[in-house]
Amino acid sequence: MTSPIPIDTAIEKINKMKNEYYFRRDTEKISIYESTGRELSETIFAGSMSPVSDIAAMDGFAVCSGNGYPLKITDTAYAGDDTKTINPGEAMAIATGAFMPRGADAVLKIEDSEVKGKQLFGKTLLKWENVFRAGSDYCKGDRIFEKNHRIMPQSCALLYSLGVGNVPVYRKLRAGIISTGTEIHNGMIKNTSSILIDGFMKEFGCESTFIGTVPDDYDRTLEMVVRAAGKYDVVITTGGVSVGERDYVADIIKDAGELVFHRVAIRPGKPLAVGIINDTPVFGLPGKPTGAFAALEMVIRHYFTCIPRAKAKFIINEDIALKEKGFNYILFVKLMKNRAHTMGYKNSGMALFEGEYDTVTISASPRSTIVDGYVVTDRDIKKGEPVKVSLFS
Repeated sequence: MTSPIPIDTAIEKINKMKNEYYFRRDTEKISIYESTGRELSETIFAGSMSPVSDIAAMDGFAVCSGNGYPLKITDTAYAGDDTKTINPGEAMAIATGAFMPRGADAVLKIEDSEVKGKQLFGKTLLKWENVFRAGSDYCKGDRIFEKNHRIMPQSCALLYSLGVGNVPVYRKLRAGIISTGTEIHNGMIKNTSSILIDGFMKEFGCESTFIGTVPDDYDRTLEMVVRAAGKYDVVITTGGVSVGERDYVADIIKDAGELVFHRVAIRPGKPLAVGIINDTPVFGLPGKPTGAFAALEMVIRHYFTCIPRAKAKFIINEDIALKEKGFNYILFVKLMKNRAHTMGYKNSGMALFEGEYDTVTISASPRSTIVDGYVVTDRDIKKGEPVKVSLFS
């Protein structure tokens, strides 16, 4: 049996697979209102410049920076007005977003001004101070979005300003989910992991389909996995990846295609099998729900997004003793009053163990993932130590 590979090595292999397979999808054009979360299938260039003219960045008075005070206030410019003009010795009241008058090259902020009748007094300004210059946002021909960019809400706003109403995107990635195990197939155990994976896929904008369950049978599992690999963009299985007599998934990936790696040095989540069948990535997750979640979050997530979880420092609330060194342990935590309470210990609300952190017990508990985040550690932690928590929200 080969040793588990380091998590960094596993992620490198996942990223290599992503570069080769992730964007092998047809493209389509969709409304900008439906584009958030999708990936651009084309590079987007600016067809014009923005803003089209110099505009006021602040409410105040448009002036020529070379003129001395007092200045005569002649008019007011509002956003939406045509461009106006000031002469030497004049100023114009101006609203944020209004076109700068001809003859003006700076805006005196209201709070820096003093008005006496029609006379304006204020501080000396630099040329173009408080002015949003024409073309300073983008110019015609500028590369605005690269191909494969994942569209965010702020991306939509910029696409709209560029005049892109129908957005070129890749079609949604199709994920097929298979649950293995006679106990699952016969309904003896609830199939919680498939629900978990389905939600995980939807979080990343995928179309997720639960294909079905299959008992611990090599031929039937092989048939279902190979058929799924010919239909979906990725196939995700649960169960059957450990070293038991009826754990067939890693062997099936190897026999039907290429086994990229099997077993990662993380706990929970170690028995993870990843490979390629019919040019389709296959991710074989552990059967226990928390093990499946850890493998998804720590390794497989990198296939679907390169955006890391936000992190924040908290104080750990328990002594954490690791059972075996050489692994990255994932400690799921609840956050209360600046403290991280590790699931499984008494103060977390579910007392499963004391002393050593027991990944075998925690792996079997779906409730242990209902948390605010997680800590990754390869060493013991003392109560009261600051730790970095990867946050789920």
